[in-house]
Amino acid sequence: MKTISRIMAASALVAVAGCGKLPGASLGGTFLVEPFLGLGIPTSGFSSPAQTYSAALAREYQSLARIAATEDVNWIDASAYMRKGYAALRGESIQPWQPSVLGLSGEADSVYQRVVSTINANAGRNPVACARALALYDNYVEELSEGSHACTDPAVVLAELNEQLNACGFAAAAPVPLPPPPPAPVYTPPPAPVPVYTPPPAPVPAPAPVYVPPVVEAPVVVEPYDACQAASVPANCTCDGSTGNAILTCERVVTREVVKEVVKEVPGPERIVTREVQVPAPAPAPVPVPAATPVYEEAPAQVPATVTPPPPPPVPQNYTIYFGYDRYDLTAEARQVIDEAVAAFRAYAAPFMDIIGHTDTRGSKSYNTRLAQRRADAVAGAVASRGVDRSSLRVSASSELDPAVTTGDGVREALNRRVTITIVQ
Repeated sequence: MKTISRIMAASALVAVAGCGKLPGASLGGTFLVEPFLGLGIPTSGFSSPAQTYSAALAREYQSLARIAATEDVNWIDASAYMRKGYAALRGESIQPWQPSVLGLSGEADSVYQRVVSTINANAGRNPVACARALALYDNYVEELSEGSHACTDPAVVLAELNEQLNACGFAAAAPVPLPPPPPAPVYTPPPAPVPVYTPPPAPVPAPAPVYVPPVVEAPVVVEPYDACQAASVPANCTCDGSTGNAILTCERVVTREVVKEVVKEVPGPERIVTREVQVPAPAPAPVPVPAATPVYEEAPAQVPATVTPPPPPPVPQNYTIYFGYDRYDLTAEARQVIDEAVAAFRAYAAPFMDIIGHTDTRGSKSYNTRLAQRRADAVAGAVASRGVDRSSLRVSASSELDPAVTTGDGVREALNRRVTITIVQ
């Protein structure tokens, strides 16, 4: 059923005016597109810039073929990109399509010359950026040749192409130097004014001092004040007010106990002698406190505590890999996250791994879709190289539709340039 649908779609595209067939495209080649889309193309481990350039170019054409087949439903154009991708994997020299082959001229010819000269001079130094520029040029002339039937605005593709040409090493013509500015006028200060001598004013004589005799004040007579007259003096106290303050001197009253004593003279009558004795007040008798009877309590037996080990932490199921701006190559940190995800994947029984590519809102949606797919393909290739069966991988691209941080259109956001890995049982 898929083959019959593909033939019908190809036949319909041939009948549509403006959807011209790309060089190298064929109806029979559409049956080889699907295996090419599932091909895992490595992103690292190359021994020379030429191998890096060929692999990067094959990945770019694989992304263009996927968009043409699955989004534009144009399997014939996808077969043209597939042929260029296979040729790049064989190490062949890939040339951009000449504008005249697609019926183009004018600005397309100048873009063609700029692409060819830049890639020939810089592919050995910047292989990934130059490969991306070559694929974007082919996509640009494809959209330009389709006119009103173009799926993407050629101006948007051309803007992305110019960015990649600058990253590849394109050097614009040196600007024409401007003529030197005219010399600045020389400031000539006005002549200094001639000072006019003004004699100082004559001094004014100070007024003669006027003698003022001092004022002699009459002495103040201080009358002595007896403070004892205003003080309340108790009966057992005396007062001294000569210093101006009432000073009281009081006697302490001591209570004495009268004791009668009987004295008997021999021979003679008895007589009673009375004398006063100072008796100290008796101290209160201490109240005895009964001693507490010690009670022996047996200490409870020590029961050994049962230590229950904590449960092992759950194996994480979600991982995130971040990318640089407009890049899809894997850093050392990204490979470490992939190692952790593969180790967790093996801890589950018969799981699947969902790999979804994302971008920020900078650039057009069509370009972001291709960039998100490249990032997802790069992570899927690294996971498969670690021994995970590709039938367990579900690779897709979400473009800028599911951001981690919500922003406006055209905003660079590092947290949105990512690939999410989810382990699903």
